[in-house]
Amino acid sequence: MNLRRLHLAALGVVPLLAGCGAHLLTAPTQPSEDPGFIEEAVAAPAGMEPTRPGPFRLQPGDVVTLRTISPAPLEALHLGVDEAGLLHAPLMGSVPVAGASLEEAEDRLGEKLRRYDRFGLVSLEVEEPAGHGVNVLGTVERPGRYVLRGGMRVADLVGLAGGLDSMKGESERVERADADAARLLRGGEPLPISLPRALEGHPRHNVLIAPGDVLWIPSLEGAAVRVLGEVKTARTVPWRPGLRLSEALARAGGLTAEADAGDVRVVRGPLSKPRIYQARFAELLQGKATDVELARGDIVFVTKHWFATATDVLQRLTPLLAAGAAAGTAAALIERTVSTVPK
Repeated sequence: MNLRRLHLAALGVVPLLAGCGAHLLTAPTQPSEDPGFIEEAVAAPAGMEPTRPGPFRLQPGDVVTLRTISPAPLEALHLGVDEAGLLHAPLMGSVPVAGASLEEAEDRLGEKLRRYDRFGLVSLEVEEPAGHGVNVLGTVERPGRYVLRGGMRVADLVGLAGGLDSMKGESERVERADADAARLLRGGEPLPISLPRALEGHPRHNVLIAPGDVLWIPSLEGAAVRVLGEVKTARTVPWRPGLRLSEALARAGGLTAEADAGDVRVVRGPLSKPRIYQARFAELLQGKATDVELARGDIVFVTKHWFATATDVLQRLTPLLAAGAAAGTAAALIERTVSTVPK
């Protein structure tokens, strides 16, 4: 957007953000209380067909003990499956075993052994299934790499990592993890499961974990509410369920002396068709109104008591629109809301 276009957009938005308050909707206490507000649809994962646990299959990194049953028995401890999936065994040489069950691997090794011992049999015992590692990354109590045990499912893995991370709020524990955005990656591709439903035990979502899986649980701090206008420090505030208008304004340092506490604007929804509400913060401070719960992605704009001239408007609004990522979002908002807000 060039400077002239930005100025024109700013001039057009002044009546929307700073005037005509009587035509704006009163901000609902909770987003769900406004039937006209529909969040952008996000396709819910369909889940996967439940599968039964299969046999243990060797993976690179696994460590085994090999024994032979023969007149001249042999025992080899601490044999590891290398990165190429080969097991290097005495007499038998290098044998590919990655992906094989223990029984299949014993048969392959036995074929090699019988070149030297016609009646020899091979027995394998797993010492450490280190190749059956899975990674839990993101907002859990103990992120890291864990060794997969038989029959482990998504909910088991989250429990092994200490559960979803949280922080101490004013009166309760507040979740920091964005469970809805969590992804279980297998072979670099996300599986169509929902972590919240997996934690509820739903069989299509609480699926069996496979070696090499990566469970990524992002933080809610990736979601945000932008606070602009007559606040002491315009900023982006990390969003979490239950975030209130008063907290967002406090995180922005509070209102300036020129702010109109009776006319705070909340812009909500997709910028192609936003809902713009009016929140009377002054009445909240007087105990005459309830605090407004903000939705993910809301923009809070605090207006002034007055705007002297168009030049004054541009001097105060343009720096907000040019101050980084929030500026780009606000500029897009200006362009898209001129024709959508009730006059």
